Amino acid sequence: MLNGFPQFMSAPTSCQFAKGGLWESAWSFSSDRLPSHPELVTYLAQSTEVAFEVFFGHAFFGARMLGSALEVENFSIKCLQAVRAQESFFPVFHREIGCPVAGQPAFAEVGCVNAWRSVGAIRISGPQLALAGFEQFWRTVLGSPVGRDACHTKAVEFAFESPLAHWFGIPVSPSGESNQVSECLLRQAIGLVKFQ
Repeated sequence: MLNGFPQFMSAPTSCQFAKGGLWESAWSFSSDRLPSHPELVTYLAQSTEVAFEVFFGHAFFGARMLGSALEVENFSIKCLQAVRAQESFFPVFHREIGCPVAGQPAFAEVGCVNAWRSVGAIRISGPQLALAGFEQFWRTVLGSPVGRDACHTKAVEFAFESPLAHWFGIPVSPSGESNQVSECLLRQAIGLVKFQ
């Protein structure tokens, strides 16, 4: 699915892990300075849940693993192996994890990158519905904590539930400018994926 998205055609630029959905305190690193296996094991600390995100500039892809401590560790190792594959991230991720990165999203949200939980997010029941009533949706975004926040870049995140929880995010704040939501970028992003 993401093969046709220009935002995901380059090599990954950075990555991060988060436990318990706490992206505000994510363990982040550049894709050319990946952690060692001992560092990864220390971070995971026998956790039975972890989420991973990889950034392609401001666009991102993420997945979450729930399982035994060994399953979580193996998932984390495979995520880093996919990052090492550079431009081949998605084929390697699909082969190693078995996640096709395709299908129909369960839902979409507009939120603040790495502050989804603390600032909040705006659920989009269906991008087609949002586009049909875009002016009302835009007013909702502007009046929300997400729309008023100036500290974080904004993105539309498309979430999938199987074969494991995964998502991808398209930036909707203009690059190099303020962190405000761009009406034009938001309209484009929510039109990218069709819901059933």
